[in-house]
Amino acid sequence: MATIKEYIKIYKNLSFEECDLNINDIIIFSELSYIDWSNIVPPDNTKITLGEAGKLYFQTNKPKDKYLSIFVQNNIENLKNIITGKRYKNIRLAHYKKYVDKEKQFGAICIYFEKEKVFVSFEGTDDTVIGWKEDFVLGYHFPIISQNYAVDYLNEVITDEDKVIYVGGHSKGGNLAMTSSMYAKDDIFDRIKYIYNLDGPGFREKEYSSKEFKKILSKLQMYVPEDSIIGMLLYNTNDYTVVKSVEKGLKQHNCNTWQCFGSFLEEGKLSKFSIKINNKIKIWSKKYSDEKLEKMIITFFS
Repeated sequence: MATIKEYIKIYKNLSFEECDLNINDIIIFSELSYIDWSNIVPPDNTKITLGEAGKLYFQTNKPKDKYLSIFVQNNIENLKNIITGKRYKNIRLAHYKKYVDKEKQFGAICIYFEKEKVFVSFEGTDDTVIGWKEDFVLGYHFPIISQNYAVDYLNEVITDEDKVIYVGGHSKGGNLAMTSSMYAKDDIFDRIKYIYNLDGPGFREKEYSSKEFKKILSKLQMYVPEDSIIGMLLYNTNDYTVVKSVEKGLKQHNCNTWQCFGSFLEEGKLSKFSIKINNKIKIWSKKYSDEKLEKMIITFFS
């Protein structure tokens, strides 16, 4: 059962000309936004190659890495394995932003992988309490602070040189990818080729029914594991691809566990467990008003 690790071993020395961008690259690009690029990748349009940035990252020998989640540790291991490969070492990074305080957790980075092509990667929920709280706040409030940041970020970082744009993220990052695209300037939206949501939560029914959400559906590519929980939160597109994982339950949210065959992901079937969770969440969200949900969530996290 191959995963992204096996994909990297085989494909890291194939250029994008030899093998087109595929969903496994999207996973890798989405994972790069979880890496702490502080003082390595510039916050402006000054670009640094992934090879150079990766070398600087590992030179710091950050002792805190061992305290990170399994998912982020997996991402760091993947980074170690791609920074010398022909496929990835010369892609360029820029516009790294990271904000974490008592109100928000937001991260994003731009990845320039071919001439005039850019992937805008939004970080998902990290190991902070506020990061998880924001996921719950999505159930009663729109937009949350991180969603506002995502909209501003996409509209600010894209230039006329970016002819083909991809936007994506894992977990909450997938939601931010959708939100930023929904409210992108017209000239930017027209250049967006695909929007990737990797097992990320959806929206309240009001936003789900909006013209802004309907606008992105033709460009939206959503992937969820068989036991998806996070991707079933709130209302989302019904047109998604279910993928197999080497894990069970919530551990399948880690996209490093998703099974692949070459450049493709192994398609699966949404489990009864995931369907039950999906139905329960919909009932729960209809049962309580936004005001009651807010009080419950604030009390829980307090």
